[in-house]
Amino acid sequence: MSEKLQKYLAAGTAGAKPEQIEVEVDGEKWSVRRLTTMDLRRCIESSYNDDGTPKQTFNEIDAQIVKATEHDFDWNNIELLKAYNCISKNELPPRMFHNPDDYLVLSKAVRNFQETKDELLKEAKNSSGETAKQAG
Repeated sequence: MSEKLQKYLAAGTAGAKPEQIEVEVDGEKWSVRRLTTMDLRRCIESSYNDDGTPKQTFNEIDAQIVKATEHDFDWNNIELLKAYNCISKNELPPRMFHNPDDYLVLSKAVRNFQETKDELLKEAKNSSGETAKQAG
């Protein structure tokens, strides 16, 4: 068996946990997990009606935000859905985050996971290194 085949067989049977990062949104820490290709496809599919027209109440980014954060936040909470007058959990992100900048933080973390992760690491390194230099 080739190494390539073994690699994907092992990955397919392993219970690997997806990577996660934390971003600050509206004064709260939100855990965002890296979405798989299948997650992304399901989000896209869910944002279209059966006839192929886009849904009017949410888009694929809204669905991706929900999918990437559902391990950390109960989007299916009935009281939350009622409070924002939503039928689907995917309608919540743009309604909950009134400040477009908060929505943008989650959107960017979901769409550009690695880039956001790299920025967070760089920021953490710079802030810890700069503090020590400034103190001296």
